[in-house]
Amino acid sequence: MEFKYVGFVGCYTMPGQADPFELSHGGIPHDRSKIGKGVLAIGVGNDGSLTFLNKGEPVIKADDLPNPSYLSFNGRRGRAARLCVVSELGDGKWQPFRCELTENDGVGLKLEADGELRGSGGAYPCHIIHTCSPLGMDLILISNYGEEHGVLTIVCDDEKILVKPDRIVFGAGSKVNYMRQQSSHAHSSCIVPSMTSSSLIDICSADLGSDSIIQFSILRRDHSLECVEKGRLAAPPGSGPRSLMFNPNAAFSNVAVVSLEMTAQVWLIRRRPHDGCLEGLGCPVSLLPEDWPNRVGATESCEMQFNHGRWASDALWSPDGKFVYAAARLHDSISVFQLKYKIDPYRQKTSTGEGCPTSVVIEHLEFVQRIPTGGRTPRCLAMSECGRFLLVAHQHSHDVSSFSRCCESGMLSFVSRLNANCAACVKLVRPEMMIYEA
Repeated sequence: MEFKYVGFVGCYTMPGQADPFELSHGGIPHDRSKIGKGVLAIGVGNDGSLTFLNKGEPVIKADDLPNPSYLSFNGRRGRAARLCVVSELGDGKWQPFRCELTENDGVGLKLEADGELRGSGGAYPCHIIHTCSPLGMDLILISNYGEEHGVLTIVCDDEKILVKPDRIVFGAGSKVNYMRQQSSHAHSSCIVPSMTSSSLIDICSADLGSDSIIQFSILRRDHSLECVEKGRLAAPPGSGPRSLMFNPNAAFSNVAVVSLEMTAQVWLIRRRPHDGCLEGLGCPVSLLPEDWPNRVGATESCEMQFNHGRWASDALWSPDGKFVYAAARLHDSISVFQLKYKIDPYRQKTSTGEGCPTSVVIEHLEFVQRIPTGGRTPRCLAMSECGRFLLVAHQHSHDVSSFSRCCESGMLSFVSRLNANCAACVKLVRPEMMIYEA
């Protein structure tokens, strides 16, 4: 059987991980006898059905890399495909792996460590991303959630080029929620093209602890790269920014969606056209129905005791940039929103007539659908490059679910489920992006 996509599933290999309610309320109820075995590989069929690859055995074992909770894939034709994986422990580590796929049936899938296990530069690394810079080198960003403070670590794959500083310690927490915001917590980062000639690229980092989005610029300095802070955008107090993703559509490329974990909302922000600095676009939008958690059946022994039922996780754009998908834990649902906008007729348009970033006027997010995820604690979302499939990693029901997606309406329909203990992350890759043996 050939697959439309190959998926990699990260997990927690130790009990009681990444649950902020563990100490105060005993944690989210789940089968604690189940823990992950390492990074799993799955195949996604043309209908969205899921199948284990490698006979269901981990392609990266927990003994080699414990708590492989987040991963990032980077593959370009003519270069070895790499999967970078963090080890979310107090003594944070990360490891790159070379990927090979000899046949598109999952049998010939191989992963080999590419070099030594490396320090992440901080405690509890929970996010990693890497991309090719304008200079042709790979930059790797590691967000260390931390205990005393959040840390962003920047790694360049060209050892001849230094990054200064390569380890950025975030400041104090907002302390709005004293239990969770006593200190900064770097939760995720993204890389976007620079809007000014003075910098190569920009980096935006979500700091859950300080309620802010921190913006950096990467500057070229002879044989080194310099990372300088460009500014900070304050999120609503106590909201806890978790993830952010800029729109993949060129017409909306200055707009990003931010997941606000602690208020279970999504928020649109943008880079201003004249200087590239961040600003908010309107008010955040809730992921929860108005009667949650005061619905029939919700008692103090379940959802209501955990932050009043508010615990958002991932948010992402559809490939065409016209829909947002965001997951709410505790409510265990995905909310779908359509981006509403208009084109300023007095500004420049693209050849397709859709508009460029300066001609698009963002109006709001319009609610489309709210659908159960089919599991408990949806931690990570992954959408296929074609936009036809959405996958969800469930931490506390120990599985990965797949949904088919209508590209016109944006609506989702459940397709399949596959068991994966303590699933924390899922990423999708086109098979042809991995190395094929001759």
